[in-house]
This record gives sequence, C-alpha cells and structure tokens, in this order.
Amino acid sequence: MKPVHFEAVALLSCLAAVSCNSEPVELPQSESIQIPEYQLFVADSFGVEFGDSVTMIGSVDDFCYHPNGSVVVLDRAALRIRVFPQNGEGYLIGRNGEGPGEFLFPQAVCALPDGRILVSDEMKREVLSYDTDGNYLGSYFTTDRYVPYRMVPVDSASVTGSMLNMDMGEDEVVVSFFIGRFDSASQPSAVYFSRQWQWPDPGMYTEIDLFGFVASPDGKVFITEDNTAYSVTAYSSSASELQTIECADVNRIAKTEAEIQEEIDVFEEWAVQDQAYTGGYTPIPYRQLISLTGVDADGNLWVERLDSEDEYRFDVWNTAGEKVFTVLFPRAGAEMVFSVSQYGILGAVVDPEQFPQVYSLKMEAI
Repeated sequence: MKPVHFEAVALLSCLAAVSCNSEPVELPQSESIQIPEYQLFVADSFGVEFGDSVTMIGSVDDFCYHPNGSVVVLDRAALRIRVFPQNGEGYLIGRNGEGPGEFLFPQAVCALPDGRILVSDEMKREVLSYDTDGNYLGSYFTTDRYVPYRMVPVDSASVTGSMLNMDMGEDEVVVSFFIGRFDSASQPSAVYFSRQWQWPDPGMYTEIDLFGFVASPDGKVFITEDNTAYSVTAYSSSASELQTIECADVNRIAKTEAEIQEEIDVFEEWAVQDQAYTGGYTPIPYRQLISLTGVDADGNLWVERLDSEDEYRFDVWNTAGEKVFTVLFPRAGAEMVFSVSQYGILGAVVDPEQFPQVYSLKMEAI
C-alpha cells in the first residue's frame, strides 16, 4: 500500500524513454548506444540509535544540504532542527514554544544559497528564518492561514513551495492546492500549478498525494501532476511551460484488490476524527511510479523510479530533456527516501517505526 502522506493529512485535518519531451529529440537508433550507469554508496551517516540530545534523531520529517556542506534535519518528534556539519560538533535550532524562533508544528525546512535556514510552522502560521549558526532572524513571512508544507530554494530571495488554502463562500467551501514561488511574502509571485475541490470532496484526499515538485537554482520548476505515470512538466521561473519529459515504455502498476481494500480501511479509521468527512473515499487504482528527487549541480533532473523491488533506480535527465545516465542503489534494510540538490545527494530512513538516520551518498561508475 502506498504510504500515507503525513504532511498533507496533517494540513487536511486542520481544515476540519529513452524519453520524448514536448518537442521529441531524435536520437540515433543504433544498438550500440547505451545510457551510462552509476552506483551510489554511503559516504557518511548522521543519527545514532542511542546517544545525546544532539546526535540522536527522533524523527526525520524533512532534510536537506546546507550550502556549507552541513546536513539539516527537521525532527518534529523533538520539535528541533538538527544541524550536522561536515567538520565539528552538531547543534540544535529552535525548541518547543510560542516565543520568537520557537516551534509548535514545523512542516518543512530548507536552506537558502545565502546560508539562511527557513522553517515553516503550521500552527504559528509563520515561515521562520535563522542564520547559519541557528540564531533567529525573524519571519521570512507570516500568514493568516497556512504555510508551505514543502519548500525548495530557488535563490537567496525565493523558494518554491506547496500550500493549501481554504476559501469560505456563502454556500460552499473551496479547498485550493497550489505550487508557487514565494519571495518573502505569503502570496506567491508565480503559480506553476493549482487544483481546487469543494469541501469535503473525498477526491482531494487521494489526488493531493499525486502531485510532486522540485526546483533548480536557475528558477526552473519541475512538476508531476500524477506520480502513477511517468510524466514531468518543466516550467520557467515565470510559470511558462517549457517541456514535458515522458517515458512511454514505463507502465503504470495496478494495485491489487487487497491493497485497495487495506487503503480504504486505513483511511476510514483515520477519517473518524474528521467530522466533515461524509464517506466516498476511493483510492487511486495505481501505485506511485515515480518520485521527483531533485536537481543536481549540473541542472540535471533526478527522477526516482519505484518499479523495482531489488534496487533504488534514478533516471537522470539533462536540460534538453534527454536521459543522460541512470543511477542505482541496492535496497537493504529499511525503506529510504532521497534528496538531490546542487550540494549533493542524501538518503534518509523516515519510517517512524524504524531507526531514523540520514546518509550522505556519493556516486561512482559501475
């Protein structure tokens, strides 16, 4: 069964091919052409099963590289941001509380190119800003309603984020989901994608988990509207559509009847806390096929394929929409999620029932 998207669920609870792109690139059909393959290996790890309050991670709810090479981890279980430098002792940012720089329910963390660390807190209705050493600088922005529950830096002045909004009309309540660019303000300066539902349409519970996005330092934003199919659309910083990357020879994976029924049972058990829910939940009939992992220092888009039980597999696409190489990482132990940025590659164990850890990964030719 597809894992529950806890960030989206939390927000909703608060509401009560070788490829072809949009202009296919003609590639030679010679059998001698092979896409290079690389393999990831663990170069370092962060988090210990038993230890002090700095090194022992309670939960990995979001994570990223800092421009100085440190690994930044949102630990919601401890209501802390943990920073693990390449050299030197780790340190903590923030703590539980309602005061300046303190957390109530942090949703996401990211590090801007100028070194500032941003944390969005849903209950404080604020995106908090800290310097590299963890000193609170003030609000990046405050809002009357919701904050981004995922953020990816674009430059030192902007982030791309996903957010929910609720508009109260006389006869209906409309829930909006959008992916936009935020320039130190709660209203987006550009919107790349949006979707609306009339509350309490049960479709939003499933459809919101289909969307994914990453952004690159040059301002491009990559969005998948349906992660059960292999299709990614690239947008410019001004929200103009640039191209679509697709893999027609990668097929969707249908869920079994048992998986669908289990998903219904889990959701219905959760939904008893939502008095607005009136029934009608229907799972998406396909499993998640891809996950947008990030954009590397060369501007290449990393797309993780979720169709293998033996290894983690990433297709890497250049700015022309051509697949330039693939990257493999053996599956062993707990399930991992990944983050790629211009500063490097990270993997993490985020299952709350497992030992939470973050790994720095490096790449070598096979």
